[in-house]
Amino acid sequence: MSKIYGLTGGIASGKTTVLDILSENGCKIFNADKIAREVVEVGTVGLRQIVSEFGEDILLPDGSLDRKKMSKIVFSDKTQLKRLTDITAPLIRKRILNIIENVHLLDDKTIYIFEIPLLFESNYQPYFDAVISVYVEFDIQLKRLMKRNNLDKKSAEDQINSQMSMAEKKKLADYVIDNSGDLSELQSEIKTLLKNL
Repeated sequence: MSKIYGLTGGIASGKTTVLDILSENGCKIFNADKIAREVVEVGTVGLRQIVSEFGEDILLPDGSLDRKKMSKIVFSDKTQLKRLTDITAPLIRKRILNIIENVHLLDDKTIYIFEIPLLFESNYQPYFDAVISVYVEFDIQLKRLMKRNNLDKKSAEDQINSQMSMAEKKKLADYVIDNSGDLSELQSEIKTLLKNL
C-alpha cells in the first residue's frame, strides 16, 4: 500500500516552494486548491450553487467566478465564508477522498503529498499516513502576503485571521517544516523530513 501525506500551513507560509522542492525530490503532488478551482468551473454544479446563493454579480463577463470579488465578500465576513464553504467543501471532499483511496490501492515507493490548506479545519487528518505542516513566523507571513497579493496590512491580517493559527497547525501536525529562514535552510529541512517519511 502506498503512503500519502497531508501537507498544510497558513496562507503565505511558502507551501508552493515546499511543494516544488518535494516534487524535485521525487514526490508526487496533489493540490486541493486546484480541485477547489475545478469544482467551480463554468458548467459545474458548484458554480451553479454559488450563483444561486450569492447572485450573478459574482460572475465575470465570460461566466466564470470572479475570484477577487468572492474573496472580498468572504474574507471579511465569517458568515459569508461559511455560506461559500457549505457549497464547495462537500464537492472538494468527495474528490479528495477519491484520490486518497486510489493512491492507497497503489503499491510503489513514491511518496505522495496532498496539499490541503484547511486540512485540520476540514478534518482530513484521519485519511493520511501523517500530516506535515509548513510553519512561518507571523510577521514574515504578513509581509509575504502583503507583497504577494499586493494587499494593505488590514486586508492581509483579515485573510490570515480567517484561518486556524500557524501555532495551532504546528501543534496538531506529525511533522513541521519551518520556513522562516532562507531557501537553503528550507531545502535542508525538507531533506531531513524525507528521510523520516
